[in-house]
Parts: sequence; C-alpha cells; structure tokens
Amino acid sequence: MSDSARSARAWLRRARDLRDRRTREAEGSCIVEGIRQVASAVETGHEVEALLVDPARLHSDVAWAAVNDAVERGATLVDLTSRDMERISSRDNPIGLVAIVRWAPASLSALAIEPDSIYLVADDIHDPGNLGTLVRATDAAGGKALIVLGGTDPAHPSAMRASLGTSFHLPIHAATSHDELFAWADGRCRTVATSAHASGEVWDTDLRVPVAIIVGNEARGLAPETVSRCDITVRIPMLGTATSLNVSVAAGVLLYEAVRQSRS
Repeated sequence: MSDSARSARAWLRRARDLRDRRTREAEGSCIVEGIRQVASAVETGHEVEALLVDPARLHSDVAWAAVNDAVERGATLVDLTSRDMERISSRDNPIGLVAIVRWAPASLSALAIEPDSIYLVADDIHDPGNLGTLVRATDAAGGKALIVLGGTDPAHPSAMRASLGTSFHLPIHAATSHDELFAWADGRCRTVATSAHASGEVWDTDLRVPVAIIVGNEARGLAPETVSRCDITVRIPMLGTATSLNVSVAAGVLLYEAVRQSRS
C-alpha cells in the first residue's frame, strides 16, 4: 500500500470515529459534509484538519476555492475514491466533499448577556435535523446565540448538515443543567417558555429584548418544572385542525415576533 493510500485509510478511520458523540466531545472535532457547510467553516476561520474529496464527484468552483483556501492554511487534502466517499457520507448521493473541523459548542459561562439580544434555548431536542434547523432559524432572526441543554449533540453530522453552515457563524453554547441556565439569565434576561396551556398568545405577550426563548422536546415539550421557572409563558394559537407545530417552526414564530416587537 502506498503512503497516500495509507494516509487516506487513516483519515477514513478518523471520519468514521467522529460519528460517535463521545469521540467528538473528547477531541473537539466534527465531520462536516456539503459545499455551503465546508465553505462556511473555512471562511469563518475554523481550523480544518482535513478535506476528504472525491474529485470524480466534486465539480463546484465554490467548493474547490474553499478547499484550496483551507489547504493554504494547513489542512490536509485527501483524495478518495467514490466508493470510499460513499462509506463515510450521510447522503444517498454524495457531492464529494467532507471536512474534519475543529469545532465544539462553548460553555454557557462564556456567553455574556447583551441588552439588545435574543437567545434561543433548545431544551432536550433529540432530532439532530431539528437542532440544525433551530440554528438556522436563530441565525436568520438575528439571534445572538443558541443555547443547547441536553438532547442531541450540535456537532452531530446531521445537525451540522441541517444548519447549512450557520453553526460556524452563530455562537452555540451548552448549558449543563437547568440550574445553570436560570442562574445565567437571572435578573439580566427574561426567560420565555412555550406551552400549549399558556393563557397569553405570542403576539399579545411582551417579548422585547433581552429575552431567552426556550423550546422543548419534540414529543413532550417543556417539563412543567421548567415552565414554572420561566418569567413568561406563551402559546402559539392553533387556528386550523393541527394541534401542534414542529419545534423549529414554533421557534421561528417566536423569534420573529420578538424581533418585530423589539423593532417597533
């Protein structure tokens, strides 16, 4: 086996290892797949360890510009066969670009509360696609940061994919407990719980900044004890036959209502 083939096998093993959450958390690295996702990691200055490329599949000039930029900064370029790319890709039809990036959520203690800011708290979100979409929604609404409390790992490959690269632009912080979260917000940032049982509707409730909007688990929502600790409880009225919204849709409604109120 040639040195280049041996190196490719080593990077393939590392990419497979990083599909395990414990490995990602221990090493502070993650797998990033997709042109926009990898380009975002490069343009925001995150350290790219390696770029795994299938030249037979990758035809985007934008992608190759990001690859060349990362290589100039010290990333290792690894050519893969289409068969090897299929082994590590999470897509049915891989586009031919996977990166290993040094990235992990920061601690909540490192997040300073700013007076004109909106924060979104993802409490026990289990689906990585939902979590990645929450990152996108928070970024789109101009949120200051996403706070993750329990649930899935924001560095999960599917969460990174669903964020479409916004995970590298939006600060993402991890809270270790509800106690830490509410101590962080206490007296400096109002906390808002979403609940189908709340009396106040979203557009009739004061959501002006600074505010932290908390959305809960896809199946169970927020725990009653969490709701009781929040400063404000709101509900999104269901005006049709549906009885609930996807968590990322609900978050988008609340985020933009907070933006609207703060602007007016």
